[in-house]
Amino acid sequence: MRKHESSVDIGDRLKNIRKKLKLHQKEMAVALQIAPSYLCEIEKGNGNPGPELFVRLASEFNVNMNYLFTGKGEMFSDAPLKIKIQEFDVDDDIDTPEKLFWLLEKSVFFRGMILSQANKLLYQERETVKHSLRKEKLKNPY
Repeated sequence: MRKHESSVDIGDRLKNIRKKLKLHQKEMAVALQIAPSYLCEIEKGNGNPGPELFVRLASEFNVNMNYLFTGKGEMFSDAPLKIKIQEFDVDDDIDTPEKLFWLLEKSVFFRGMILSQANKLLYQERETVKHSLRKEKLKNPY
């Protein structure tokens, strides 16, 4: 049974945001640091998200909270958030291991996307990966 109508509306809008971002529930849940099952409940209108979740939505996905709560205005804020580290800007190329590791450490969303893409690649190329692992095991059985 669904909770209060406003919870349902927020859940529907959150689902629309996720679909607009072309994310699966698992990917978004990782970025928001919540369980996928909890995200599913929120989208159905049964979850009771706290303020931390709304902060993560704003910081990770630039979600306009007015849209999320009322359905009015644009789905995303006009001013995109920009992460800076010393000379590195996320608009720059990731051309050093340090930049990649920094993004992996600092961005839950980036980690989720990397894991999602790695999972897709492993699924699509599983026979090649199995063959490669068998070869490596024969070389070094320990």
